[in-house]
Amino acid sequence: MANPQESLVDIVRQDKFLTLKDHEILDLCKKAFAAELDHLKNASPTVESGATEKLHSTPSQRVFGEDFHEVNRTLTSMLAIKWILNDEYEMFTSGQNKTTKLSEYSFWSLQELFRDGLTSPDDLYALIVALVIDDIGKDKALAVEVGMRDKNHGEVLLKAAEMRRVPALETIPDPASREHVIQSLRIGSKLDISQIVQAETVPYSLKVLDHSQGLQAAFYIKAMVTMLDVGGAAAHRDPRGCVVMTQSVFGRYIYVIRKLDMYRLMENPDWLQCYDRYLDSRAYLQEGWCRSLPTKASEKRALLRLFGMGRVETEAIADQFVKAFKNLSIPTRRRLVDGLSVNGIQDGTAIVPYYAPGLLSEVLRDAPEEKLVHRLQSFMWFLAEIYNGSKPQPGEPGALEERDLSYMQALIKSPEFQEDPTILPTAERDKQA
Repeated sequence: MANPQESLVDIVRQDKFLTLKDHEILDLCKKAFAAELDHLKNASPTVESGATEKLHSTPSQRVFGEDFHEVNRTLTSMLAIKWILNDEYEMFTSGQNKTTKLSEYSFWSLQELFRDGLTSPDDLYALIVALVIDDIGKDKALAVEVGMRDKNHGEVLLKAAEMRRVPALETIPDPASREHVIQSLRIGSKLDISQIVQAETVPYSLKVLDHSQGLQAAFYIKAMVTMLDVGGAAAHRDPRGCVVMTQSVFGRYIYVIRKLDMYRLMENPDWLQCYDRYLDSRAYLQEGWCRSLPTKASEKRALLRLFGMGRVETEAIADQFVKAFKNLSIPTRRRLVDGLSVNGIQDGTAIVPYYAPGLLSEVLRDAPEEKLVHRLQSFMWFLAEIYNGSKPQPGEPGALEERDLSYMQALIKSPEFQEDPTILPTAERDKQA
């Protein structure tokens, strides 16, 4: 049992963190990271964190007596550190479906990633801090405070850290470990690994890893935080273990992390090749299902990106995506493919449809089978409107522009959309006008 007089940092540095009970970790986090947890209380939840049945025994209820989505997510991810390092496979996978459950072999691979990245108690404490601060940039009040109202939460967090508005960073006693966390925030301000896995972002975002051979510790922190964050992603609806980190999800993430690590160690990494190799790995699976994938390379690549954004994991859903894509009018399909084809590397400014995966999950949620293709077709049409004529411009300087789509979630959840999905692209067109 933890000594009430001991701080979390002291317990970690004395190698006693793994001996704690789950509830002791939660109580210590509440005491150690009060400011950060307050930001998480105010954080805007992810698009798919809609209303759910009232849960019991959630981490947030334990420390605050009520539920906050992002607090549940972060604290469940915090407990996952112990489950991974303590070999608690059954606890880690306790909420997962038996047919999609993470295999024991993959759990060992996950443990290997963490054991390679955590070589000392100071490394472990740095990871704990990196995790608890990871999503505080979703608090709009913090974004306003640091003058980053229109930036993504990674950029907000980095700016807050640079302005010394993140108290948890000051609790890291080892200066080298603190710098590793700051370096990981610099990576995270430009590169969201989940956005690569979901094919939401483009190769331009990988360029932040150029010349990062000396940032091994920072990269490992970023990789571990990403795995933990995904593990806790469904804690707002099921706080048992790491529900989202199933076998297929783990496979996607570990593949991307290993590829990024391999390419960043190269003297002149070809990030377009790295990105396309990930899409090729998806193609290998999809081609086993879909005999009707487009033969045109640009259309096939665009559809693979849509599979990624839609988190497509079954043949039935893949077929629905293909049908919706082929049902688009030729001009709309061309605009969609053009927009999805800009990489931001010597071909002009690439547009990132921020939160597209979350919106797609709502499009798919509880959709009657007979209406699914129509809903997907309307979303693809909407996405073509978002790209607004964007297309590759060979030889032009590369850049990236994010367009936050979260404002559309209310419309997608509305009865009006359920009745007539075509209002989605129409609403965007009206907004642009």
